[in-house]
This record gives sequence, C-alpha cells and structure tokens, in this order.
Amino acid sequence: MDALKIILLFSYLLATFLSIAGITISLLSRKRENSALNRSIIIFLFGMLLMCGYDWFIYFTNYELLGDSGVLSMRIGACLIALLFTAWVDLEHRMVELPALNGARFFFRIYAFAYAVIWFIITVFPTGKLFYTIKYLLLCSDIILALLMLTLSVAYISKLMLSGERSKPAYMVIVTTMLTWNYISFIWGEMSVYWGNSDFIREPLDFTIIFWLVVNLATIVFVYNVDFAQVYDVSPDPQQNRGQTFDLEEVLSVLKSDYNMTGRETDILRLVYQGLSNIEIAEELFISKSTVKSHIYNAFRKANVRSRSEIIVLMHDIGMGEEPSPESRRAQEDSDDN
Repeated sequence: MDALKIILLFSYLLATFLSIAGITISLLSRKRENSALNRSIIIFLFGMLLMCGYDWFIYFTNYELLGDSGVLSMRIGACLIALLFTAWVDLEHRMVELPALNGARFFFRIYAFAYAVIWFIITVFPTGKLFYTIKYLLLCSDIILALLMLTLSVAYISKLMLSGERSKPAYMVIVTTMLTWNYISFIWGEMSVYWGNSDFIREPLDFTIIFWLVVNLATIVFVYNVDFAQVYDVSPDPQQNRGQTFDLEEVLSVLKSDYNMTGRETDILRLVYQGLSNIEIAEELFISKSTVKSHIYNAFRKANVRSRSEIIVLMHDIGMGEEPSPESRRAQEDSDDN
C-alpha cells in the first residue's frame, strides 16, 4: 500500500508539472502568434491544472470536503469536469473548424454551464442527503452531459479522419477517452452510495489522476508539435534537399506573379519567413500592427493558407521545386478551381 501511495503521489506531481509546462509552452507560442487555437489550448490546460489540484486536495484529505463525506466531493468534482468538457469541446472546435456544429456546440456550452452552476448550488447549500431523493434526475443529467460531449467529439474526430488527418484525431481520441473514463469513475463513486446504500467506494477514484496524467502528457506533445514548433522552428533545414539552393527572393517573385500578391505583401512574407512577429514586422517596415495583420490576411487568402506554418511550407516547396505538400497542394487546387 505504501508503494501505491508513492506511485500516486508521483503521478500527482508529474500531472501537475505537465499542466504547468504545457501552459508555459503555450504562453511562449502566444508571444509570437496569438491565435484562437492557442487561447483554447491555454484555457483547457488551466482547466486540467485545476482538476489536478482538486483531485490532489480531496485525495490527501481523505475525500472530505466542506465537512462532509465523499458524496459532496464527487458532486463538486463533477461540476468542474462539466466545465472542463466545455473547454475540451471548444479546443476540438478550434482544431477542426466545423461550422455545421456551431449550434450543437452552443447548446452543449449552455447545458454544461447550467449543469455546473445548478448542481454546485444544490450540493453546497442544502445537504448531501438531498441526492437520495433526486438520484434519478442526477443520473439523467450526468448521462446527457457525457453523451453530448462524446457526440460532438466523435463528429470532430470523424471530420478530421475523413480529411486524411492522423495525428490530431489520435490526440483527440486519447483525451476524449480519458475524460469519459474519469467521468464514469466519478459517477461510479456516487452510485456506490445512492443506489447501493453502502459506504462510499473510493478505490476507482484514487486512480483518476492517471487519466489526467495521460491527458496532460498527450496535450504537451500536441502543443509542442502543433503550436510551439511551428512558431519557433519553421525554417527549413538547409541540410535537406541534397544541396539544392533555396532562393527566397525567387520564391517571393513566384508568389507575386502566380498568386497575384502585391509588393507590400511579399515584403511582409519575407519577414514572416524570417520568423519575425507582427510587432517586429511593423517596426521593421514603419507601419502599424493592424496594417501588418491586414496584409498578412490578404496574402494568406490569396495563397489559400490559414497559418504562418502553411505559408512557410508553400514557400519552401516553391523554392525547392519539391512535390507540393498537402497544404500547398490544397492551395494550388483551390486556385485552379477559381
């Protein structure tokens, strides 16, 4: 048992550390490029840090919260998980950008917030014994919350898989599975009291930190690959392509002629390729930050790309004469259609 407690303590420490590390990496990325995806990642990671702290607290206080037994602890935990579900669905939305699910996502957000607020009030102000009389309503609301989150997640994952993505769906499957499994553990703990009329069963809940550990580990890998690495390490490796010479000015000339870009747009893309932020570009060219954003938006629209990393890939493919990457190929196909 002592060895098990040491393992759990190490898991709490590591999960908390990974949450903080992920937030730090995201904030560093945010300094270079403040995107909606980056904001959603930060919110989700802060939610994970809160859940790790909450689990840490109730585990080492023997599931005693507000002077009551594990029943109240589990209810408050479920309310926090509802908010975490909301942050996760929002992050999925930023990864996929599926407008057809905007209405469903809005409904889920309202339901999750209402669930968290109402059950928190019922939990804290009356007595935990109230749950014995409303256990069926509690179970129904729990099931609806889980099903809504799962339905939206499956839709987002399916959309990415159909488009040929592999890494993002894998990450989304891992996190969705862990979140669902953790939530079922919370419900199991409650059912041990409400339906079994037995003592509070805490064994399945002791290991919920393992779920958070897996989620944080997967998220920090995702954050590094999708956010941090693309912002800070986007320049192609000069050792690649077997000695071929990359001529940035020639690439900019191609972009200007083939993609109908203006001279100012190519000037800004030159600095984007060199890794300068919007503020640094504005200072370099003696223009406002909003003007920089406007030119970048127009250049991205003409090249049919959505981020700095995609325009870098397109420029690299043009310069090295390689087979177009999926990003640049998509841009060229859409250009041909028009």
